[in-house]
Amino acid sequence: MKKTLLNILYNAVYQIFLVLVPLITVPYLSRNLGPSTYGIYSNVNNTIQFLMVFCSLSISYIGMRTISRTRAHSTPQELTEAFWGLWYFQALASVIMILATVLFVTITKVKYWNYILLMIPFMISAQLDISWFFQGLAEFGKVVLRNTIVKLCSVVLIFWLVKNPSDLWKYLLIMSLSTLAGSLVFWINIREYVGKPVKHFYRLKESVIAIITLLIPQIATQVYTSLDKPILGLYQNSTQVSFYDNSQRISNMILGVITSITLVMMPKMAAEGKETQKVVLKKSLEVTVMLGLIFAVVVMVNTKQFVPFFFGNKYIPMTNLMFWFTLTIVIIPLGGVFANQFALANQRDKEYAIPVVIGAICEVVLTYFLDRSLAATGALIAILITELVVCLLRVWIVRDDYEFTYVFHDIPKYFLIALITFGIGMVIPNIIPSAFLNMAFKSIVVMAIYAGLMFIFKFDLNKDIILLVKKFFKKA
Repeated sequence: MKKTLLNILYNAVYQIFLVLVPLITVPYLSRNLGPSTYGIYSNVNNTIQFLMVFCSLSISYIGMRTISRTRAHSTPQELTEAFWGLWYFQALASVIMILATVLFVTITKVKYWNYILLMIPFMISAQLDISWFFQGLAEFGKVVLRNTIVKLCSVVLIFWLVKNPSDLWKYLLIMSLSTLAGSLVFWINIREYVGKPVKHFYRLKESVIAIITLLIPQIATQVYTSLDKPILGLYQNSTQVSFYDNSQRISNMILGVITSITLVMMPKMAAEGKETQKVVLKKSLEVTVMLGLIFAVVVMVNTKQFVPFFFGNKYIPMTNLMFWFTLTIVIIPLGGVFANQFALANQRDKEYAIPVVIGAICEVVLTYFLDRSLAATGALIAILITELVVCLLRVWIVRDDYEFTYVFHDIPKYFLIALITFGIGMVIPNIIPSAFLNMAFKSIVVMAIYAGLMFIFKFDLNKDIILLVKKFFKKA
């Protein structure tokens, strides 16, 4: 349990770092590139993110799960065979996808084709990404340290080279090459963990079935998390795409912090028995919902001031978009607990796949009718409905394997105190002239109210929080 908590801390620190980097770069880029150029970046980046799914073949999930079990129950030779045999799938698929992409965009000259070519290193990074191996070994510290160094280098290059809209190509190249470098560093000492490359795929038939089963939901997920921007771009101009994409940025940063808990807990759940899983699931769900709600409330009460302060006055039209998109901070992690920690950990791959496939269909239908008439607002409505449908299906589809009343016993109370805190936060006046200090003041007050209400309601989670704080100060 100590190592699990340490891994959660590593991942949380790294995810917070990932939040801090955009907090520095996004205001700079949004002002220097402008809404229209930033919209082009969103279009290209999200297209590449979709193509990368076909490079990685969901090996990150299969690999993490397989390595965690192999580490616990098998020999070093089995670990070697699992690593190389799984990576071969990823390497072969990437070569095919990269060649197909280069040939297609070069021959057809699709929209923004020259920018797409600058992002090819992104796809190569997907081929070389073996972070799943270290996550399966529960070596999250190595993942955090190496990626932090690479991210810092990319920040320096952005401030040095990107000055105006014509520098978009430089920004794309910096992002793609830095991501590639982040994947390469994992190979430096891989031989300390595994032996020489084997000559065969890992459990060919079993792995192919798992890849196909999990690839379908990965593709489906990308339809409403990445392709929603290019789809909006088909019906609207790049400025609308920029408003829609940037309205998600803060929520997505926070989601990275919260879902890091799910990422760390999945290998642990995979190695535990049913009784232990039941307790871990309940506590993980409560922590996830608690964090999601407090972050959502903090963002919502500050949105009106935050948009012009952070993005600039040109982005004020997206204020309402950012306010409502904040709801995903609660919806997505809640469903993720049952999908990543539970369904995947217990090899219920079909149950993992069905909700996101239905979600993709829902998203395509809704965007067709809403993007044309309501622009970015229509895209927002479509994604909120889709994420809610996916979340409810994830909770419902594995209901036979957990006790609903036990797991969800305290969840309604968390929503109640969040509503109370939100109501108070919305009526707090802007009493400080400085926007930054005023938002900081509001955030502190809101979090204090939320924490106070938590202890008034006497949640079981409070005992764990107090124990964790005591241990921290004792060690300090």
